[in-house]
Amino acid sequence: MDTTQSTTLPPRLPELLVFAGFWRRPCALFIDLLMLGVAGWIIGEVFFESLARIGDWAKIIGFVMALAYFGICNSRVAGGQTLAKRLLGLRVIDAHGCTLSLTRSMLRYVVLGVPFFAGGLAIASESMMGMVLVYALSLFGFGGELAIVYLYIFNRRTRQSLHDLAVGSYVVQAEPALQGVTFLQMWRGHLVAVALLALLALTGPYVSDRFAQSKMFVGILPLYQTLSAQPHVISAQVVRGSIYRDGETSHSMQAALRMDAPLTGDRAMAKHIAQLLAKGDPDIANEDDIDVTLSHGFTMGIASGWRKQVYSFKPAELK
Repeated sequence: MDTTQSTTLPPRLPELLVFAGFWRRPCALFIDLLMLGVAGWIIGEVFFESLARIGDWAKIIGFVMALAYFGICNSRVAGGQTLAKRLLGLRVIDAHGCTLSLTRSMLRYVVLGVPFFAGGLAIASESMMGMVLVYALSLFGFGGELAIVYLYIFNRRTRQSLHDLAVGSYVVQAEPALQGVTFLQMWRGHLVAVALLALLALTGPYVSDRFAQSKMFVGILPLYQTLSAQPHVISAQVVRGSIYRDGETSHSMQAALRMDAPLTGDRAMAKHIAQLLAKGDPDIANEDDIDVTLSHGFTMGIASGWRKQVYSFKPAELK
């Protein structure tokens, strides 16, 4: 006979439970993420170079840490309460008023965490498999983020977001109500809205591809490809910028490179990058400056650390 459930959360009728208030849940999440961020920062300080070298794979470490924390604490193992939920008097339960099993709690966080940890991942889309991954990332990443935010704001009846609906969970006040409260059913129209948001997310890669082929960026794409192929470059960005100051407008070509080695202080490399930009851009003479940012660091999703150096060159000195 399983007695864990009765010891972690005394049997209560669902109608005696009250949904968590709108602001209390994000406050609890913020506190929990702050504590995870401190832990991630400590790990980042100790293993900075190792995390910086593996690039986006460092996010897996952050995701595993978050999964372990939220998965265990929001389950019956810890009474359905993270440290912040315990502080603010909240608890995660199912429709019967019972805490979740560890498996259901883990799955709940996977649905919540994957969209946000997947954001910003760089995937080459030249191959068919790459295109499939790009669209899948847009659907589950961007689409998942939209659905989670939408449901939390507009699903006022049950206050369930996407991860709650996936496992049938609710976030309620830890203490029972003094009088009966009815658990309402979610309005089904929200599911239609979520489906529309998913379709919107699927259009993202197509819109980005068309944007990249526009007249504004057609000349920048070859420069981006050239810089991305350079040694020690994990990712590159190239943009044109302008600054209006004291009645005059200055124009610049800006390149930001993420490196897998501690080369932020290498001015010779920065100049080499600027020379590649000057060589590949027929309109470089129209620019007042060429700015190159070399960065070396990591992001784990729950914490990040960066070392950056910006170099500025005049087109004339790159000949």
